[in-house]
Amino acid sequence: ADDGTWIGTSGRARVIVYDPDQLTEDEVPDSVFELTDPRWKGKVGVAPSNASFEAFVTAIRVLEGDDVAREWLDGMAANDVQLFDNNVLILNAAEDGVIALGLINHYYWYEQVAEEGLEAVPARLKFLPDGDPGALVNVAGVGVLTSTDHDDEAVRFAEYLLGENAQTYFAEDTKEYPLIEGIPTAEGLPPLASLQTPEIDLSDLDTLETTLQMIEEAG
Repeated sequence: ADDGTWIGTSGRARVIVYDPDQLTEDEVPDSVFELTDPRWKGKVGVAPSNASFEAFVTAIRVLEGDDVAREWLDGMAANDVQLFDNNVLILNAAEDGVIALGLINHYYWYEQVAEEGLEAVPARLKFLPDGDPGALVNVAGVGVLTSTDHDDEAVRFAEYLLGENAQTYFAEDTKEYPLIEGIPTAEGLPPLASLQTPEIDLSDLDTLETTLQMIEEAG
């Protein structure tokens, strides 16, 4: 954060997971705003109670305004979007052909591939281009409470999360993006600098209550 109150410890890219038996990569939309098209009626999965989806919707609000975000949510609801409790269930639904597309974080797919092998994971991912909100890279972050009585210990823990051991763990085990120089990303993961992410200050994703109200109102 510009004011030094928090720092990112690992990066999570938003992606579209899709069933290649139903779609080629070229047929997958290049923007989340295309998902309200009648072509995708009943074929898209989201997890509205998941923090990563809520941050993504907040990013739409920051980038495009509340009216656009509300219109998108209403359009998705009207297009019979399929609701899931979490990203793993969306990934599984795409693998099983229950949905054609789903909005998830990248590392769920990469973790499964690492555990089971690429041939055992039929779904595929698309990283969206051109700064689309669906290409948001959010972070897990850490900060130190001003009210703490253990300031030194808290700072040391934050420093540990940004050290080589922890960053290597995030890269190799959880398949997230490490956020310090010199730590390679997981095999097969596109370099962070190559992603066409939207220009956004993640500190601006701080109006969650409004986002939650919008999601609820959209049903």
